[in-house]
Amino acid sequence: MNLRSRLSTLIAVRVIVSTLLLGSAILVQLSRPGAFPIDPFFFLIGLTYTLSVIYYFTRTYVERHPWIADAQLGADAFLVSGFIHVTGGITSYFSSLYLLPIIAASTLRFRRGALQVATLSALLYLALVSAQYLEPTAFFPASWQTLGAQELPSRRFAQYTVGINLFGFFAVALLSGSLAENLRSAGARLERASTQIADLRAFNQYVIDSMLSGLVTADMDGRILTFNRAASTITGLSAGQTVGRGVGDVLQLPAQFRARLQMLGETRSHRADHQYRSPDGRMLEIGLTVTTLSLPDGRSGYLFTFQDVTDVRRLERGARMQQRLAAVGEMAAGIAHEIRNPLASMSGSIQVLRQELPLSEEQAQLMDIVLKESERLNDTIK
Repeated sequence: MNLRSRLSTLIAVRVIVSTLLLGSAILVQLSRPGAFPIDPFFFLIGLTYTLSVIYYFTRTYVERHPWIADAQLGADAFLVSGFIHVTGGITSYFSSLYLLPIIAASTLRFRRGALQVATLSALLYLALVSAQYLEPTAFFPASWQTLGAQELPSRRFAQYTVGINLFGFFAVALLSGSLAENLRSAGARLERASTQIADLRAFNQYVIDSMLSGLVTADMDGRILTFNRAASTITGLSAGQTVGRGVGDVLQLPAQFRARLQMLGETRSHRADHQYRSPDGRMLEIGLTVTTLSLPDGRSGYLFTFQDVTDVRRLERGARMQQRLAAVGEMAAGIAHEIRNPLASMSGSIQVLRQELPLSEEQAQLMDIVLKESERLNDTIK
C-alpha cells in the first residue's frame, strides 16, 4: 500500500477517534456537568474535523511532498497536547492519546517517523506539565485552564508519571517502528516473490503456447483444465470452447482409448493414432499420447499431447508404395535377366543349326519363325 493510501486510512482513523471523543465528552457533560471545560474541548474536536478535511484534499500531493505527512503527524501531537491540557494535564486520563500519532507515524514513515513524533510528543508533554507547575497563565488563556490546576499532585508523583509516559512513548515508537520496518521488508520480499512468480508463470505460459504439439490437461473426471494454442490450431477449437468439457468428446477419442485411461498407472503412458474430424469437415489423423499428471491442489489428472500427423502418414504411405514398386522393379529386372540368358542361348543355337544342317524349305521356314519370335521376345523384355 502506497503513502497516499496509508494517509487516507489515517485520516479516516482520525475522524473516528474525534467522533468517539466528541461522544464521550457529551456523555460526561450530561452525567457530570462541569467535569472539564467544554468550550475548548469542542473547539479542539472541531479543529480536528477541519484539519481532516484539509488533509483529505491535500492527500494527492503527498507522494511528491512527503513532508505533508510529517506535518500532519506533528499537528496531531499538538492536538493531543491540547486535549490533555483541557482535561487535567498531569492528571488527564487522555495522555495515552500520544500513542496514536506515534503508531500512525510508524505506519507512514516507519521507525524514523515514529521516533520523531515520539520525541515531539515527549517535548510537548514535558512543556505542558512544566507549565502546570510553574505559571500556567503564562502559557494558556485563563478560560482554558484545567479545573484541577490548584490541586496538582506532588512533584515526585508528577516526575514518576512523566517518566512512565515518556518511556511508553519511545518504547511504542521503537516497537511499532520495528514492526513497520519488518512489515515493509516482508512486503517488499513478497512483492519481489510475486513478481518472480508472475514472470515464471508468464514464461511457462509462453513456452506452452510456443509448443508445436497440442497440450491439454484434464482432471480425473476427464474435464479439460487447460488448452494451449497449438491444440486450438490443430482442432480448430478455442480454449473458451473446450475448458470444462469432456476431453474424450473434444478430442473425439475412440471408445477403446477412453477405457484405457482408467488403467493408467502413475508412471505409465499410452500412445494411439485416431481419426479426428475438424469443425470445417476435414478429416485429420491425430497422434496422441496420454500420461498421468499431479495437479497443484494434490489431485491427479491427465496430460494429453498430440500432433496432426496427417501429412506424415501420407508421406509414410507414399514411401511404402515406393518401396513396393522398387521391389517389383527389382524382381522384374531379375526375371528379365533370367529369361534373356536362355533366350540368347536358344537363338544362337538355332542360327548355328540353320547354317550347318541341310534343311528343307519348310524346315528353314520354321527355324526363321523361331529366330524371329526370339528376337521379338527379346525386344519385349528390353
